Formats: sequence, structure tokens, C-alpha cells
Amino acid sequence: MFDSKMLTSFVIKSSLCKYSNMKIGGDAAYLLAPQNVSDLSSIIKEANAQNLQILPVGGGSNILFGNVGNRVIILDAYLSEIFQVDNDTVIVSSNMKISSFIDKAMQYGLGGMEFISGIPAHIGGAIHMNAGAFEKCISDYLYWVEYVDMKGNVITIDRKDLEFGYRTTSIIGFIVRAAFKLDKKTKKQILADKEDIISKRFERHPYDYPSLGSTFKNPKGKFVGQLIEECGLKGLQIGEAQISEKHANFIINLGNATFNDVYELIKIVQETVEKQKGIELKLEIKVIN
Repeated sequence: MFDSKMLTSFVIKSSLCKYSNMKIGGDAAYLLAPQNVSDLSSIIKEANAQNLQILPVGGGSNILFGNVGNRVIILDAYLSEIFQVDNDTVIVSSNMKISSFIDKAMQYGLGGMEFISGIPAHIGGAIHMNAGAFEKCISDYLYWVEYVDMKGNVITIDRKDLEFGYRTTSIIGFIVRAAFKLDKKTKKQILADKEDIISKRFERHPYDYPSLGSTFKNPKGKFVGQLIEECGLKGLQIGEAQISEKHANFIINLGNATFNDVYELIKIVQETVEKQKGIELKLEIKVIN
């Protein structure tokens, strides 16, 4: 248990399902919401002193919560929102939604990142997983990142000193701010590009039900959705979790799906695809259990 009276003021009594796009999750012993970077640093240091695992959570767009045990789950909900513009550079807090970021930048005639329109993530989470689509990645526009590492130290690092891969980054910690170099574009063009991307997403993806987006990473030269469909698993349902009929790399919550429902589908997909295709599928989502 936390001994510090100061830390108890950050505890939130709430179910984790509120912080997951999948709408799945129970109670957490340590669900904390710092209000500034100093609070965040203190929480991490105290958690380390208590030998507790730490899990940063932003928009919850790619986290499947099971039994989180005694993990210290840190939310970005109460951190200040920042949005500052200097010529073509935008400094933004990690807790801003991607949709808000794109809309605010558009008001200054700055764009380029419309390719991630429609992704229900926060900026920090998008950086952590190097979110991308249509042959572009968020790291293409990143200038620098400020984050709190797992020892509680505040670090600012340039893009050139970071490593990014397919849905991965070398950052280990809680991102608090980032700067992006954007393209100068007309509001009309930004809006048109944004609407085109969102239209394509709604055409291909099952946004009518809660999900965590793409469940698995695409193997090199392959598309997971196609592999799952070829294995005859499209539409497979366990409880109220289903492999989407619209896009087989999405697992959707039909209403009251549980962690176990979703996790069983994940295991079936991985085992079946490996058996039939000889391909080991790796998760794009985070499974916490």
C-alpha cells in the first residue's frame, strides 16, 4: 500500500472500463491521476520505492484490461492540455486527442498528419506506438519529446536520438509533451484530406462497436485481416466478443464482452494462423493481466 498521504489525493475510484475503448476492465487498487509533471514524477518514484509495476494510460485506445493486480495505473486525464504554435512547429501535451490536435493545427494552416484522423488515441499513445497509416507514421513529423522515465526523471530528447519501428518506439516512460514540424496547407485542403481519411476508415473498419483497433501487427508483406479470413475465422464469436465481419483484424465488443472472451479469441487466432499459415502473429494491442 502507498504510505504517502500526498499520493492518496491522486487516487480515483473508477472502473478501468471507463478508460478503455473496448469498454472492458474492472477496478484497480492504484488508479492515479496526477495534475502536473511534478506529481507524475513523485508518483513514479513512490511506486518504485514500493516495488510496484507502473502502467501509463492515455486514451486507452489499445489496452485490454484484465486483472491488473497491484499495478500503479497512471492516467493523463488531469494533466494540463497544451497547444502552442511557433511558425510551423506545434508543441502539444500528450493527453490531447488526435482529433483535437488536427483540428487545432488546421486553424493555423498546419497539417500533414491527417493520415491518423479517426484514430481514437491521445498524442502520447500515438507516439509510443508510432501510429501510422497510408504509408506514413507519426514519427515522420516528430521534432522532440518530453517524458518522465521509469525512475521519475524528466527527459527531453530529439527525434534523431530516438528509435522508431513498426508500431514501436524506444521511449520507456510517460510522455508529457511533444513538438511536431507540420506542413503549411490551406484549411480547405486539410479538411478535405481529413474527411477523406475518416471516410476510408469508416468504410473499412467496424466503428459501430467498441474495439481496440487492429489487434495484430501485419507480418512483413502480409495483411492480418486477410490471413484471419483465409483461416475461416471471420465472424467467430465467444461470449459477446467477435472477430469483426467487416475487418477480421478487429475484435469487437457486442455489448458485454469480458476480458476472457477477447483473450480466448486472440489465442484462437494466433494458434490457427500459425498452424495453417506458419505465421506467428504479434499483438498490436497491449494485454494487461
